[in-house]
Amino acid sequence: MSSLKTWEALGIVTQFGVTCAVAVTLGFFLGNWLDGKLGTSIVFGLLGALAGMIAAVTSTLQLMKAMNRRAADRQQRTRE
Repeated sequence: MSSLKTWEALGIVTQFGVTCAVAVTLGFFLGNWLDGKLGTSIVFGLLGALAGMIAAVTSTLQLMKAMNRRAADRQQRTRE
């Protein structure tokens, strides 16, 4: 990882934690609601939680790419 500042790295970790908690919880409850409507056991609840985890990881990876680009630009400007 390019030299991220401490606050940027902390922001990534915090963002992942919050996004993961919210996305997994919402996915599980939406899937659980769908299970109730369709009369299935817990299939959609688990699929919703998995989808929430995938969304959280994807979102965090996008944030990390943006932060790395920003850090690389900052390093390049200091070299010039």
